[in-house]
Amino acid sequence: MTTDSTSQTLKYNLFEQLAQVSKALGHANRLMILDVLSQGECDVDTLHRKLNLSIANVSKHLQNLKQAGLVKNRREGLRIIYMLSDRSVFNLIVSLRDVAETQLEEMQTLLTEHLKPNTPLEPISLKALKLMEQNQQSYTLVDVRPQDEFVAGHLPNAINLPIDEFSTNLEQFKLSEPLIVYCRGPYCMWSTDAVQTLLSLGYQAKRLKEGYPEWQNSALSTAEEIKSV
Repeated sequence: MTTDSTSQTLKYNLFEQLAQVSKALGHANRLMILDVLSQGECDVDTLHRKLNLSIANVSKHLQNLKQAGLVKNRREGLRIIYMLSDRSVFNLIVSLRDVAETQLEEMQTLLTEHLKPNTPLEPISLKALKLMEQNQQSYTLVDVRPQDEFVAGHLPNAINLPIDEFSTNLEQFKLSEPLIVYCRGPYCMWSTDAVQTLLSLGYQAKRLKEGYPEWQNSALSTAEEIKSV
């Protein structure tokens, strides 16, 4: 085999591995599994309940993701706990979102419908939230994810009020108190539902576009930049 053909074979094999990763990402249910795992570790039964998929379906998708190196697991007694392989997997999801949001017309149409521009439901960004902090504007952060996801990690000083219990536990807030609501991330609808409820009752409320994983990723990136200086 010539040097040129050897190099070509190596190149093909490398791209074949990339194709394996992209193939694993090529199913909406697998992407939703990764979305949940970006909030924290889960076993198969928990993923089955959160995503309303059969246990067999969840297990099959997890095996595909594991073979592509996107998730890993560990055993705790009889339970097998799954997690993202590392931070690069979440970065890959963010990059995939960026490409789809800028290049696909249908995605842009769906986002416009979801983000509600120029309405009270239009979300604010993490950058806007940081600016509020710098300007010493008071607000209360409300996390409407399930309790287990909140315990796994949340924005500083956030209050957990899971969406299933949301409308019956609002007496702790004052109508004059600005509320910022967040959930799993840009495509999560819980924060929209919560803000709609709050606005209908006369509260001051906005939703955060990003979620805990985006905040954590930003915080880690900032810390790394500081270390490298």
